[in-house]
Amino acid sequence: MKIAGNQGKFNRLFYTTLTLISAILLGSFGKIFESNNNTALAEESIPVSGSGDAQLQPILQSLTEFMRYRCVGAAVLGVSVKGKPVGVWGLGRMKDRSTLNANPACGDDMQTPLSAIVPADTPMRMGSISKPVTFAMVRWALKQTARDRAGLELTDEQIEGMKLFDPQHYPPLIPGLNKQYPVAIIPEKLHAVFSGKVKFPVAIKDRNCSNLNSGFADKQWQNVTLGHLLSHRSGLQRSAPRYGQDVTANLPVLRNLKTAADFQSQEQLLINEWGNKSVSSAKNQLSIPPNAGYFLPSPNLEETMLVLAGRCLQYPLGQYHYSNTSPAFPTIIMQQLVASGRYAAKTGKPETHQGSALELFFKTELGIPTAANKGIFMTQEVENFSSREPEKRHWNGKNYYGKGWDLKRPHCIWKGNFCDFSSWINTKPGRINWSWNLSQVLFSRRNTDLSPGTGSLAAEAGVFLKFMSQYWVGGYENNPRIGEKRNNVWNRYTAHNGALDGTHAWAIQLGGKNNPKEWKLPPVDDGGHILDDFANLKMYAGVLPDGVDIFVAVNQRADKKCVEAKGYNCGDAYGLLDNFILYGASRVNWNRVAPSAVVK
Repeated sequence: MKIAGNQGKFNRLFYTTLTLISAILLGSFGKIFESNNNTALAEESIPVSGSGDAQLQPILQSLTEFMRYRCVGAAVLGVSVKGKPVGVWGLGRMKDRSTLNANPACGDDMQTPLSAIVPADTPMRMGSISKPVTFAMVRWALKQTARDRAGLELTDEQIEGMKLFDPQHYPPLIPGLNKQYPVAIIPEKLHAVFSGKVKFPVAIKDRNCSNLNSGFADKQWQNVTLGHLLSHRSGLQRSAPRYGQDVTANLPVLRNLKTAADFQSQEQLLINEWGNKSVSSAKNQLSIPPNAGYFLPSPNLEETMLVLAGRCLQYPLGQYHYSNTSPAFPTIIMQQLVASGRYAAKTGKPETHQGSALELFFKTELGIPTAANKGIFMTQEVENFSSREPEKRHWNGKNYYGKGWDLKRPHCIWKGNFCDFSSWINTKPGRINWSWNLSQVLFSRRNTDLSPGTGSLAAEAGVFLKFMSQYWVGGYENNPRIGEKRNNVWNRYTAHNGALDGTHAWAIQLGGKNNPKEWKLPPVDDGGHILDDFANLKMYAGVLPDGVDIFVAVNQRADKKCVEAKGYNCGDAYGLLDNFILYGASRVNWNRVAPSAVVK
């Protein structure tokens, strides 16, 4: 039987909206320090909702200083001590600038009315912090299935040690037991290609390493374990194959489409789901006669990995190299093991969150009920979806809300004996978007749901603190700790960040001898305020506590000031977010922080 969950109970924390810590109102947040003229300009305080221990004011101060200097519109912050929440806040506003008299150098339209204040339970996209969630989920799914199907109690080491593409064993052997895993965890077609039993379907020209002239997947795959993928040590390159040229353009090969009738059958799948009117309207907008071109369902994750089999593994097995493709096979494993076959909700179908691996894991393992826009979920990158997330921002040289062509509705033009995707790849005359219209969409709504476990999860700070209290968010060693249960260990440091256009986030678990002891920051004045001088960084030292977890996320990773700066760039500036938070944490009197301070 595949995994399916029972309804759990969870007592949610309710935070008092617009409760401001009195210390914040004393003026700490009311000034911005301009390094170019040393003049302090009085400004409206960044609005803060939620509640928490008043001792945590230094962290809030550091975060609001970062927001002001970096023109951030919205942020969330959560802090817990040994698994007990001591503060959860929303900061700024749901769209545009955070204050009425924000710095004009930020580039915001100062005439736009202020939007709603960010509630404390606002979900924020996390970027690559999605990975520790994915890795915790795959450990859970593999252990639970082994228990249910074969009565086996597997350890993390046994899970990590399974060779996923062993040509001699399908399913893989479980280390130490000399038994095969009770069910297949990799689809048979994928296993046959990556284990070298059959040739890969598509060859990719790769400037990073030699091409695979044999036609078979790199032999190194035959020794890749789940642990190698969890620790980024399989040899994968950082990025996946190109979505358009490498994957979408090869859909005819991947799906064995040869005739016009084959392509018509693909389009019929979309007609069955979305209606003939939508598809016909899209063709009319592109000036495509009825039988002169076809829309196809987007590539799925398995098809993408079949394409990836056609390029080599760039690095030796066991050598660390971060890869955004590493979560792909763990995601596929979960899709194999849960009854729904889904990691999260499908794009444009929020109701399919129920029964997904994500929903089941948080309900059964953490007692947290979730929904398609509540708790933790895959952010829906489509128009006309009622999202609780702040509008994502990214300075593009003109404004924070640039537009681009959507990737979700590929089409090709029939050329007599093949279907040509070049007009779609080259966006001439453009691309049909998710809503079946020939128009560009906001940059935050143009991507696919190809691998949500890589970087497209969004979470409420309070919910993610609960996850952090039970699971490690980092640890890419040879024996990977990431995603393992924490078991009430509070004296170990680990962290993970996430960064995409429209988000920059950190999950930090403080504790033990490896806690950061110093960090780079812009200059700090005699009152402990960080100044707006990102081109003149200095080292600062401090002492950090054990057992403190911090989750912070902002809704952008680029602003007009850093794009136009001479002495630093946006990567440098937003890369200091964790240092701002750690500096604030080092100024807290943790002996006086009471977990009971959070309203329940």
